[in-house]
Amino acid sequence: MKLIRTFHPVGQGAFYSERHFLRGGEFTVVYDCGSSTMRTIDLEKKIKSTFPKNNQIDILFISHFHADHINGIEALKQHCVIKKVIIPLLDDEARTLYKVANFVENLNHDIQQIDNQLIDNPEGFFGNETIVIKVRPTEINPNEGLNELSNPIDINTIRSPVVIPSGTVFVPQINVDWVFIPYNYEHKFRLTQFENALLISKLTLKDIDTIENINNHRAAIVNAYKAIDGDLNKNSMILFSGREHDNKFRIFQHSSFNFNRDYPNPRFNEKSQSGCLYMGDIDLNEPSIIDDISGKLKPVLSCIGTIQVPHHGSIHNFESSILKKINCSYGIVSYGTKNNYGHPSDRVLGDIIQNRVAPFHVTENQNSILVQYD
Repeated sequence: MKLIRTFHPVGQGAFYSERHFLRGGEFTVVYDCGSSTMRTIDLEKKIKSTFPKNNQIDILFISHFHADHINGIEALKQHCVIKKVIIPLLDDEARTLYKVANFVENLNHDIQQIDNQLIDNPEGFFGNETIVIKVRPTEINPNEGLNELSNPIDINTIRSPVVIPSGTVFVPQINVDWVFIPYNYEHKFRLTQFENALLISKLTLKDIDTIENINNHRAAIVNAYKAIDGDLNKNSMILFSGREHDNKFRIFQHSSFNFNRDYPNPRFNEKSQSGCLYMGDIDLNEPSIIDDISGKLKPVLSCIGTIQVPHHGSIHNFESSILKKINCSYGIVSYGTKNNYGHPSDRVLGDIIQNRVAPFHVTENQNSILVQYD
C-alpha cells in the first residue's frame, strides 16, 4: 500500500486528505473541510482542483461542527461521491452549542445562510447514498486500553447507519496494514462557563435551542460567549490514521515557507513515522485528557510521526506534554494569516519547537501546502 497525505492550504479552517493506493484501486479519506478566511468561491475552487468530478470519497471524518471545519462540505458533497461519513454523536445540548458558536462567529453574515441541517439531520443532509456512522463519546479513563486492535472492522462491511463506540478500529480493506481509530471527546468546562454566563440574563440552553431563539437573544448570547476561555465546543473527534507498527515514510515540503536556516529543514528524503493524529479543536487542557489519549492509543503511539495541532495553535487548546507521549516529528498548524484571534500562539509554537517537533504552518498561501507520501 502507498499513501499521499495532503494538508491543504485553506487558511483559518481545516481540510486534510489521504489517498491510499490499495490493490484494486484508490481509497480516499477526508478529515474536515472548511475555512473562515477563504472566500466561498475560492474554497469551492480548491475542492474542485483537488478532486476530479465524481471522485469517490470513501470516508469523510468530521471532527466537530464549527463552521470553519464544515462550510466546505456542501461543495464537497456536490462535487464528489461521499460513501461514508464518520461524525461524533451529538446530544441536544451539543447541537445547541454548535448553533450558538456558528451564530456568534458569523455575526456579519445572514444567519439564514448558516446551514444547520448537517448538525440537526446529517442523514438528510447527505442523502440515501451516504452511510452516516456516529461515534459515541468516550469516558476519560487513562487505564482503559484500545478496543480490538487485533480484530479491526473492514469499513466496506458497514452498509447501513450505525452508532459505534469510540476507539472502534477500522481498516480500508481486509488484510491491509493501515487503521483508522476515532475517539469522540466531550468538553464540559467551557460549557459550564457559558451556562453560568447565560444565567446572568436568566437564560438556559433550552431557551436558545433554535436559530429563531438564538436570534431573539442575540445580545445576551454574545456577552455570554465572550465570557468563556476559548471556543464553545462540547464534542471533538480525534483520529489516528496510520500503521499498527513503526514504519517511516518520506515527507516533502512544497517550499521553505515554514523554516529558517537556524532550524532543521526537512528535505525531500527526510523520513518520519507514517501515522498522523488529527485533533480538530480538541481541548488538551481538560483534566487527564492527555493521559487518557496516550493510554487508549498506547499500542500505536510510537507510530505517530505527525500531529495536527488543535484549534489553529490556540493557547486555550494546546498542552505541550502530549508531545512527550508520542514519537512525533512534525506539528501541523492550520490558520488564516489574517485571522481575528492571534492564532497561532507564540507560546504554543515555542513549546512545539522546544520539544524538537518541527512546526509546519499551513495557511491560505499555496506555498504552505504540506504533502507526505509513503
